[in-house]
Amino acid sequence: MNIIKLIALREYMENVRTKGFWITILIVPLMIVGIFFIQIVLQNATPTRYYMLVDQSGQYEDAVAVAIEREHQRRILQEFVGYLMEYRTETDLELQGANAGNSVDQMIDDVDADEVAALDEWLNSGGLDFAITMASPYLEEDRPPFETPEPQFIEAPLPDGVDPEAPAKEIVEALRPYLSGERQVSVDGRQGPLFALILIPADVNNDISRPGAMPAPPDGPQGVQYWASNLTDSRLPDAIIRSINTEIREQEYENLGVNTDLVSRVQRTRMPMSQLDPTAAAGEEAVSVADTFRQFAPIGFVYLMFISLMQSVQYLLSNTVEEKSNRIIEVLLASVTADELMMGKLVGIGMAGLTTIGIWLLSFFLFLNLYSSTETELINQMLDVILGSELIPWFVFYYFAGYALYSSIFLAIGSLCNTLKEAQALMTPMIFIQVVPIAMMAFVVMDPNNSLVRVMSWIPLFTPYLMMNRAAADPPMIDIVGTTALLIVSIVLVLWLSGKVFRQGVLRTGQPPRFVELVRLIRTRA
Repeated sequence: MNIIKLIALREYMENVRTKGFWITILIVPLMIVGIFFIQIVLQNATPTRYYMLVDQSGQYEDAVAVAIEREHQRRILQEFVGYLMEYRTETDLELQGANAGNSVDQMIDDVDADEVAALDEWLNSGGLDFAITMASPYLEEDRPPFETPEPQFIEAPLPDGVDPEAPAKEIVEALRPYLSGERQVSVDGRQGPLFALILIPADVNNDISRPGAMPAPPDGPQGVQYWASNLTDSRLPDAIIRSINTEIREQEYENLGVNTDLVSRVQRTRMPMSQLDPTAAAGEEAVSVADTFRQFAPIGFVYLMFISLMQSVQYLLSNTVEEKSNRIIEVLLASVTADELMMGKLVGIGMAGLTTIGIWLLSFFLFLNLYSSTETELINQMLDVILGSELIPWFVFYYFAGYALYSSIFLAIGSLCNTLKEAQALMTPMIFIQVVPIAMMAFVVMDPNNSLVRVMSWIPLFTPYLMMNRAAADPPMIDIVGTTALLIVSIVLVLWLSGKVFRQGVLRTGQPPRFVELVRLIRTRA
């Protein structure tokens, strides 16, 4: 046992002393933090979008203006809610926990439940000025003032020489250089590219689709024409067509003699839905955000397990191949047995894998504590859910089980190969096997007790990933006990078989054995 400890310590130190080990470890938290800040920067750095409007019908210009303003107010509402969550007082947070039901809580809850209805209420109650007055008693006194975001969509005037009454094709052709970026528009002395052209033909009402009416065969563009080279940002066209359709429906109501105010009030009427968990204790059946997140948390554990296991077994494989190709392993075998060397390598590289996970979690913890903001508040809540759940023991068990299973296989592969190029051909099937449960993660979370998922959970190579993925759904006890017993038996069997292959293959030279030769090696008594 002492010899195994010495070998494990040697393997551990050989890995953690290398620059590549620390670069590999640190690159993951650096990427996560970098992506986090990049997303924040991109959200706040969206450039001003200039658009042109040509309404030849003369009916929908106001509807487009309403759409642009609603989109701007929606953004103000979102940022103001973030402002409330960041600068509300500790007293208000305590009252919230005591179900105070103040207006701040109501605004936040409304935005979470139905942003469209919350935006209507925001506009009808007076918008930002009213919200600031209402929320001030619940906010910190030394808070910075709320900074209203700049409008993201600004109307640009038509260039000189473009006739708004000309045929649609002529208008589009005249504005193509602006739409393609060859020329820029000028708005209040500022230059910029033209983001979009909204062209509403004079006969646009002929294209209105009504129930029961047979649509006419299309002959060119129909309805409102939205010209833009950016096809991914759909906020502007969605807002415009939604506002125009609202205008059309209100006109239809008026023609039918329907009170549009009453219709608007009816449309804002909604029924809440309470999600309840039948397995929860009496009085605690209500499903919270934390409960919902707990159902999806296993996906994060499975990703962490996959990345860490792949890193550990890669170290184990490359280390074994390198020592074998440099004949270092022959020197080691002169002092220790093959079994001691194998177990020492498994334990040492496993410790390196645990070091990797520990540093990742420590980096994550330090980031959340050193950079406290509205954006990290949700992450902190998620972390509290994870640490307070029963998922940690599941992860610990399945991580060690998965490592023991896969590392022994990869160690046997490494003992048969003289170069990494040879090892890659043998390890590719094992990588594909691990990709299968990773590709199924989203499906497993939605239907964790599906018949196919249950059957695949009994396959030992899939068990660590699939059972970890099902952990939050309380899988049947027969699956837990049966797959665990089968997994442990499989680990013992694979360790025994890998030990035989390692003893026979570690001193082998030449090409990797074919399948028949590999079977012969396993059947050979060491």
